[in-house]
Amino acid sequence: MTDDFDEPLEGDIGPAPAAAGGAGGAGPAAADAGEELRRYEREREARRRRTNAVAGRIAAVFVALLLGFLAYDSIATAVEARRRGDPWVYPPAVVAGVCLAALAVLALWTVLAARRGRR
Repeated sequence: MTDDFDEPLEGDIGPAPAAAGGAGGAGPAAADAGEELRRYEREREARRRRTNAVAGRIAAVFVALLLGFLAYDSIATAVEARRRGDPWVYPPAVVAGVCLAALAVLALWTVLAARRGRR
């Protein structure tokens, strides 16, 4: 390690921060660098929001497909149980109702989110 503060440390890339800004780090170069960092941060935040939105849509589609399959399977089980004379209301019909209700809530949430996004 060296006592010279203008020299980069081992593994550092470029000059020390005090050397990059000139005398005291004040002036138009420092303001431009600060604005560039803020712009970079805004762009990064926008990319993060877009990525999260896509991930949320994928998760919502996956959940909708899963709920649809569970409802279909429960309805088929309830119909088969009724045909055999077994209890068909609970659990197959109840599970199908819960899955269909959750699917309806997911659809309503999607519609409301789409309306909110248009504004």
